[in-house]
Amino acid sequence: MKKLILVIFGAIMASTSFAQFNQGGFIVGGSSNLSSSFTTSKLKTGSTTSTLGKFSSFSIEPQAAYFVIDNLAVGTGLQISTSSYKPDGSSDKSTSLGFGLTPQARYYFDNIYVQGSIRVGSNKTKNTNNGTTTESTVNLGGWSLLGGYSYFISDAISFEPQLGYAHNTQKSKGSNTKQINSGIVIGIGLYAYINR
Repeated sequence: MKKLILVIFGAIMASTSFAQFNQGGFIVGGSSNLSSSFTTSKLKTGSTTSTLGKFSSFSIEPQAAYFVIDNLAVGTGLQISTSSYKPDGSSDKSTSLGFGLTPQARYYFDNIYVQGSIRVGSNKTKNTNNGTTTESTVNLGGWSLLGGYSYFISDAISFEPQLGYAHNTQKSKGSNTKQINSGIVIGIGLYAYINR
């Protein structure tokens, strides 16, 4: 019985661990992130910061990366995002559509990985205040740190749940007002591994 348990345990470990990601391989795919009531929106003017309320967003991000050494992939993504903000007890609202580049690095510990990325881009925002709507373009910046798991559904295709933290800023050109959105991010990805 003891031997049978060891054999079963060994088979499970062999099928779920010790994935090898070789230098020279590629990752191609994308992820989708959703942040909702986990994200807090703040407004910073000069040295004064005030909490505005909750912020929700959705993004998709096609990505490509190259394994520069075993288990370390470096690449970039193109993030397309939409977001909305509505303060409590008000009819005012803000919606936006943004585009950004996200240089990133990902390191694997067997099937588990950590990924860090930065974001630069722009955002078109539509604000409605007291029945009046205005539009503006703002600069985007930010970073994120995610952890994930590569669950291979075939030799080359991986389904990847992700959990992490993101910090993003929006600033209009020529203004000293900066909007800060930070909080927990839950994501899911589907990737193809080439020459792993």
